[in-house]
Amino acid sequence: MIPVLYTHAAAAAIAAALAFGATWQVQAWRWAAADGQRIEQEQIAQAARETDARQQRHFADHAAAQHAQQLATINTQLGDAHAHIAQLSGRACFGAGTVRMLNGIGASGLGVRAPAANPAGAPPAPAAPAPDDAYASERDTAEHIALCRASYAAVSDQLNRILDIEDERERRRAATSR
Repeated sequence: MIPVLYTHAAAAAIAAALAFGATWQVQAWRWAAADGQRIEQEQIAQAARETDARQQRHFADHAAAQHAQQLATINTQLGDAHAHIAQLSGRACFGAGTVRMLNGIGASGLGVRAPAANPAGAPPAPAAPAPDDAYASERDTAEHIALCRASYAAVSDQLNRILDIEDERERRRAATSR
């Protein structure tokens, strides 16, 4: 009877070992499947990030190209203005007091950020007062107006491009957070 007991115990031990092995194998397959799903989800998320970055680069490149084209147009217009300004007379149109007043505008540095090349520097010194015999000719006036308008157009366009890029980023963030 003892040998039969040993054979049953041995059969039960073998059955338990097989069951343990089968359970272990099934669990390993489940872990592998879970890891596969996690890796697949990470790959999908990485692909989405790369696509988003590629689209943002494309949008920024397009905005930069448009900005460069508009700057070229502004420079052409400025060149045309210089050619026309050269034909103006040197006749005085503003007296010394007016020239002093116009030169003083913005000279205090109030409300104006420091230039990027000099971020921590002191504000620029005010323009030297114009002598009493100074005047501004038609050429001087037209030249300054042309430069101001060209600078304003360039800065305005650049600011609008930056705002467009930020709007696009916000739109993408809102779309991905849903």
